[in-house]
Amino acid sequence: MSADQGRPIYVAILGTDAVLAARPVDPVQLTRACQLAGFDFVVPVSWGEELIAAHLAARIGASNGGGSMVAAVCPLAAEHLAGSAIETPIVSTVSPPVATARYIRAAFQPRQVHVTYVGACPGARHDEIDVHCLPEALLTRLTESGIDAARQPRHLDGHIPAERARYASAPGGMPDSNWLLAHTGHRVVEAAPITADVVAQLYRDESVLIDLATSCRCVCASNRITVTRLEPPRSPTPVVGSDAVPVTNGRRADTVELPADDHEADDDRRARFSENGLSSDDVVPITPLEHTLTKSVEPW
Repeated sequence: MSADQGRPIYVAILGTDAVLAARPVDPVQLTRACQLAGFDFVVPVSWGEELIAAHLAARIGASNGGGSMVAAVCPLAAEHLAGSAIETPIVSTVSPPVATARYIRAAFQPRQVHVTYVGACPGARHDEIDVHCLPEALLTRLTESGIDAARQPRHLDGHIPAERARYASAPGGMPDSNWLLAHTGHRVVEAAPITADVVAQLYRDESVLIDLATSCRCVCASNRITVTRLEPPRSPTPVVGSDAVPVTNGRRADTVELPADDHEADDDRRARFSENGLSSDDVVPITPLEHTLTKSVEPW
């Protein structure tokens, strides 16, 4: 086994709020900055959202008019539902960061993978995520390391970047409303936990998938319109395998095909990762930030 094969692959998953926080730096510039800091692979959280959206579409599609369903993707939605005695069936999944991490780990196995999630999603506090930090923490550390994301080129030197286009999902992991209607004949309807049963009753003549993200202030689903404008046009074909990994509590898949990316890791990438203070060797908890949605563990 070569030394390169023995070291972990360092992956950064960028949440939608991280992309928004970095503006006017665009996602490609942010990716390049993360690579300069030592990450081997940088992917969007939309990969996990695609997996979740496909799963939800399959569940509502299999209902065959048998009733509406409430989607509990965000842990904030699940928390609200825990205190609501609703009668409408609930479809629960892992959070988008966890789904993305599972996909990455399955893609690179048997190699060891170290996953850092950059974003405020509270669902990233999970054993699939090695390090969870807020966008501000990453941007600050990049600046302190002398890496100016705004000065990075807006291209990847001929390398194929990780696919950022969506096929089935909307930010947050719900199926895109137009896509779901076209592929299953079902609709996405927004509601709050307290009104879920009322909405299901209003649509009693058809099965709908009830989205609680907005009412529960889901971080991944916030500013959906702005996030979508920063992404490439919607893909006409799936960007990830819909059955690649479980998006509910279950075992990881044995194999998965990773979307094409011919980026070659430099031999000194691990050294630069450590030099820039992004090593996981000395991870220590920090004082929780004044943030109502999540606590952060600084990865440096």
